[in-house]
Amino acid sequence: MARQEIILFIDEIRSNFPDVIPLMDKHESWELTFRMEEFANLTTFAFNENKVTNAIKHLPYMNLKLDSASPTELKYIDAYYVEQLFWKATHIGIEIGWPLVPDKLKKLYLDFHGRKPKIQ
Repeated sequence: MARQEIILFIDEIRSNFPDVIPLMDKHESWELTFRMEEFANLTTFAFNENKVTNAIKHLPYMNLKLDSASPTELKYIDAYYVEQLFWKATHIGIEIGWPLVPDKLKKLYLDFHGRKPKIQ
């Protein structure tokens, strides 16, 4: 049941943000965690490329999803979106992106990483 719930969640993301499809399709359909991480990567790459209008569509969507997320969805948002966010960020991407992250997502990030993002 939880697996099907995540499949539906990822399908919803793909439907709302079709630019993530090529990134997700690099992975097998059963590699759900990697597919979710690609959505985080897409957000990060948009910040890196100063395509803020693209990235700011992702963040409110995920932030709003937190309000109705099941425990399984919450785990995926936390572990495979938020924790991955800014993983391949540039200095510019962090400077542009971090202030735009909604507080609830920022809290999840800080709870895991213990600090704001920095270049890896």
